[in-house]
Amino acid sequence: MDKDGELDRIKAAQESWAREKADEFKQERKADFVSLTGIPIKRVYTPLDLEEKGFDYLKDVGFPGSFPYTRGISSTGYRGKLPGIVQYSGHPTPEQSNALWKANIAAGATGPYIAFDLPTQLGYDPDDPMAEGEVGRVGVSLASLRDWEVAFDGIDTGNVSVAMVANANAATAIASFLAIAERQGTPIGKLRGFCQNDILKEYIARGAYIFPPKPSIRLVIDILSYSSKHLPEYRPITVIGGHYTGRGATPVQEAAYTLAMCFEYLAHAVQMGIDVDAIAPVMMFTHGWGHQNFFEEIAKARAFRKIYAKTMRDQFKAQKPESLWAECNVGASGLYLSKQQYLNNIVRGAYTALGMMLAGVQGLDTRAYDEGYGIPTQEATLTAIRTRQIAIHEMGLCDTVDPLAGSYYVEWLTSEIEQRILRELDVIARQGGVIACIDNGYFQRAMSAEAYKWQKAFERGDAVQVGVNSFTSETEERPMRIQRTDPKIEKERVAAVKELRRTRDNKKVASSIERLQKMASMPGTVENNLMPAFVEAVKSYATVGEIHKALREVWGEYTEAKFL
Repeated sequence: MDKDGELDRIKAAQESWAREKADEFKQERKADFVSLTGIPIKRVYTPLDLEEKGFDYLKDVGFPGSFPYTRGISSTGYRGKLPGIVQYSGHPTPEQSNALWKANIAAGATGPYIAFDLPTQLGYDPDDPMAEGEVGRVGVSLASLRDWEVAFDGIDTGNVSVAMVANANAATAIASFLAIAERQGTPIGKLRGFCQNDILKEYIARGAYIFPPKPSIRLVIDILSYSSKHLPEYRPITVIGGHYTGRGATPVQEAAYTLAMCFEYLAHAVQMGIDVDAIAPVMMFTHGWGHQNFFEEIAKARAFRKIYAKTMRDQFKAQKPESLWAECNVGASGLYLSKQQYLNNIVRGAYTALGMMLAGVQGLDTRAYDEGYGIPTQEATLTAIRTRQIAIHEMGLCDTVDPLAGSYYVEWLTSEIEQRILRELDVIARQGGVIACIDNGYFQRAMSAEAYKWQKAFERGDAVQVGVNSFTSETEERPMRIQRTDPKIEKERVAAVKELRRTRDNKKVASSIERLQKMASMPGTVENNLMPAFVEAVKSYATVGEIHKALREVWGEYTEAKFL
């Protein structure tokens, strides 16, 4: 509200200032400043800009831990609980990953954040012809519970948070985690961590899918329903935006697509008769941090929380306060990494950590500086962990909640991004929703268009990446040590899985696989939840490949449509 003509005085003063500085304005570096999303950025922001947005402090910002949660889901922020440090990592064998994760935990990580190799992600055993050349290449090969036993030897599941990037194989991965906890004597109700388990984005951005969307969504809902009853501290799904960023999505597109996928899962669950307040509190999100557009990424996170809370309250009629909380990690995208002048990536990681914390997220995951060359080395992983620890413990960033609130620019940008996200959600809805947009290629075309636009700006030099297209070096700088997978490891992993099949109780395996296959052939219902059957199969030492081969026979495989 314009108290005693205050806005009129500000407007008159701004106009006078603009006339006085007109000659200086002509010396600006370029005529127009535009954000990554295409938002025109003004020279300066004042209360006038918020007035144009109809800004209302209590309605649009409020207080931390209170609706609409723009300022965060916790009333005390980092004053109460420091952000978690997760480090996505996995070396080729269970033994090597065991040593890596122990070192990360000793350095201050909250626990393993498992990077599986591609065969494991796609449901193939190391000896499958489809796995040839990929075993242990981009993460750890975990083909069975026997491998998990080795990988978690000496890692107490009751005292760490275990995170995983598992989507198509999420049910098997979570079942393996539960089986390991049981063997260690850890009550599953005390397990902490999260699993990516966001299969819809695989059809759009990443491609690590196995089954068609319908049975895949069923698996997601089964996991959510099972976890809401048995794993209150565990987050069985992280709806992730980072892979959209990697495909070229703008921050607005990334946020809109992430929200759309989440609401699609919830809608399916509600249709099955599941109470939204039972599963919403165990959901989690991971934002991508892509082209280093600092303020836009912060505003995106604030707008995201606000839209999520309003939608859960108004559309899904959620009653529990925790059902309105968008608990978020940030996974920094590899987009900001460069092979050239690779040590610059340490600085990029530091600024990313700063932005993540100013956005008020719950977990921080930055990339290691040598990831442009391959699986990160332990030295680079340690540096990434230390970077975030410095931000958390040395910079005073944890002393107050949402310190950027009230910034004319940040609040205006939050409002602008909120409006653009809502418009994008409306575009998706008008085309028939998420599945229709997957089928017609809308998401892929939209992201490809933005990726092309950014690439042209990069080639022109308008989008600057220091050391890559500007401030370059004539000589190539390379890390002294680069992590590479020994080709012999594939043979070792093949031998290990064959030895497992020779020594286990194969009748028990066959029985458990048969039960899982039979349940999968029946319609998905609250009663016909597949998770207990997955746990039984895993505990019998059925392999990832055997489990998914059985399900392929029931559900088939997804083939991506080709879009012009």
